[in-house]
Amino acid sequence: MADKIQSSLLTPRVHIGAHVLARAPEAVRSRFATPGQVMQGTLAYLHPLPPALIARWLAQKGGHIVIDDARHGFEQGPCTFRGRELVQVAWTRIDLLVADPITYLHPVGKLLAHILGWASSPQPQTQAWRDLVQGVRRGFDAGYGRSQAAQSSPLDYLAEGIAWYLVDRRALNVADPRLEKLLRATVFNPSWYRHLEA
Repeated sequence: MADKIQSSLLTPRVHIGAHVLARAPEAVRSRFATPGQVMQGTLAYLHPLPPALIARWLAQKGGHIVIDDARHGFEQGPCTFRGRELVQVAWTRIDLLVADPITYLHPVGKLLAHILGWASSPQPQTQAWRDLVQGVRRGFDAGYGRSQAAQSSPLDYLAEGIAWYLVDRRALNVADPRLEKLLRATVFNPSWYRHLEA
């Protein structure tokens, strides 16, 4: 229950474009009757996020998920959505919500990596951060990664791992046990955040 309460704090950060659900495949429309249900379905995947990461997210000026029928990927911004200027936007394509939730959440994983500081702090500043960076680079260098993007960039490898952990941690453990163990000890471990700042 606490996880649901924490992830519900992110409701103002999740948006869906007008008419997006109406243009979605039947597989999506049969499971989600309203745009609100699509947003709740997306938020449900975020339940494993620890409170410290949610707090970091909410402390950011930006950091939005926009569910769309065409755009997919992460943009630092600014982006315009319904007359608002948004920064750090994870665009998720609605057809992937049912067909491939890991790919659906990949831009969210990229957003979370940016919130953690992956792009702004490439040089590890603390042992906690060094553990994450070195672990990700080791897995990437070993050729792991579900998608071509994850096999082409450490950032995308991390983003995909975060998305996979959110969707099906056990499957990630089978496919890439080192990454699952690393994420469990770092990004998804509440105590890790106490050691993150220099």
